[in-house]
Amino acid sequence: MRNILAVLALVMSVGSQALADTENLQQFLHRAEEATAVPVPLRADGELTVTTPDGSRRTAVAMIIRPTADTYIELKDPPTKAVLLGDKDQAYVVEKDAAKAADMALSATFADSDFTREDLEPFRLARYKDWRISDESSGEITVTLFPKTSQYSLVVITFDREKAMPLKTLYYKDTLNNLVKMRRDGDYVLIGRKSVPTTSSMETFKLRTHSTFTLRWTQSPSFPPELFDPAFLPRPSNLVWPMAKP
Repeated sequence: MRNILAVLALVMSVGSQALADTENLQQFLHRAEEATAVPVPLRADGELTVTTPDGSRRTAVAMIIRPTADTYIELKDPPTKAVLLGDKDQAYVVEKDAAKAADMALSATFADSDFTREDLEPFRLARYKDWRISDESSGEITVTLFPKTSQYSLVVITFDREKAMPLKTLYYKDTLNNLVKMRRDGDYVLIGRKSVPTTSSMETFKLRTHSTFTLRWTQSPSFPPELFDPAFLPRPSNLVWPMAKP
């Protein structure tokens, strides 16, 4: 009888610990979500470099993020503009001399780079139906996440444990063992009270391509609010492009 009670106590203890771990992980992931939010608008200026087996191309990029989780991205050459409306879960893009903004699907690539719309959106826990810890150390925690509606079947993110910021992301497609892309975010800097990456790179294994945003961030930039209106996208943004390199 004592042995049975001991086993039951052990099972209940393990179950309680698993529940506690699950609740702690969910709290951590909510903290990771909050870490991507900005209290004031931020602007990044820099370059997007795309490397393929045929060579590399570089273009100037400007990016603006609002506290509403909206993101505006503009490339100087070839002229490309996109707006991602985080609160509405919508995105639009204008390429070259298009007269009207087009809907941007989650899997749509941005400017023939390795980044898709889904890759450019901030981390949101609501996009996943389940998650679990796959590895952890004193400084990092790796989480396996199962998306709801996505081009990916599985996403594995390694976070900085203290800052709750993503360091490496693995993307699986079609099956749970078909690794197709890897992203790295690094060289974080503190802008105001927020840590933001100054480099974000994405590698597509099968195509042997690699794309990198190299960015320099500033707080509270001046910009017309119409930038985030899809109807305004085909018009000139009139953004001032800095001369200094990132």
